[in-house]
Amino acid sequence: MSKKILATAAIFLTVSVSSAFAEDWKGTVTDSMCSAKHVAGTKDDVECAQKCMKMGDKAVFVVGDKVFKIENQDAVAKHIGHKVTVSGTKTGDTIHIDKVTM
Repeated sequence: MSKKILATAAIFLTVSVSSAFAEDWKGTVTDSMCSAKHVAGTKDDVECAQKCMKMGDKAVFVVGDKVFKIENQDAVAKHIGHKVTVSGTKTGDTIHIDKVTM
């Protein structure tokens, strides 16, 4: 009986630990208002996204057709409008970003 409990606990622990590892995604950091309209990373895209951010919009991360909220906004402050690779952990539709590279 105790072996079954230990085995079950080990499985749950393994699943919990594996979901805590960081993942990498390639996409575009942009503003929440225009989101997918600014994924090309052109000069106009960057300027518009930065303008919207100054007006109070939140940064989002666009990967393909998915738009993710960014938990820690300060991590991407210097990358608004840019195509980047981020490392972090995803929970639902929100990413906590640990590292940003261009």
